[in-house]
Amino acid sequence: MASNSERGYPTNGSVYVCNLPEGTDESMLAEYFGTIGLLKNDKRTGRPKVWLYRDKVTNEPKGDATVTYKDPHAALAAVEWFNDKDFHGSIIGVFMAESMGSNAGVDVGFEDDAAKEMDGGGGRGRGRLDSSGKMWQQEGDWLCPNTRSVM
Repeated sequence: MASNSERGYPTNGSVYVCNLPEGTDESMLAEYFGTIGLLKNDKRTGRPKVWLYRDKVTNEPKGDATVTYKDPHAALAAVEWFNDKDFHGSIIGVFMAESMGSNAGVDVGFEDDAAKEMDGGGGRGRGRLDSSGKMWQQEGDWLCPNTRSVM
């Protein structure tokens, strides 16, 4: 049976954004992505629900994020409108994200199986290989399907 995402219906209001330029912060993302729909507010902080992935050691942004809309259909519109567009000098990738497993909102993955199987990745902070020659990742890391270099 096809999932909601396979039928074109969003399962949640989250989008995954990759290839963000250095200096990007949560408020920049909220302003940019908020132009297409209302962002969901974090219950704890009251701020727009924008998660900027950061290196666990340096706390520096890795170049990818998730943004959550109040209306899941706005998330679909964001993918169509913002994917492969310029964001402060970088061409960003914007993709639907969906919760995987029973911990909704904790483990977020791509809807596109091809993106899950990618060996390479975009976004800063990647490029290290483990001893087996595979891309090194930490829990919660994303592989960006947009592998074009934008330098």
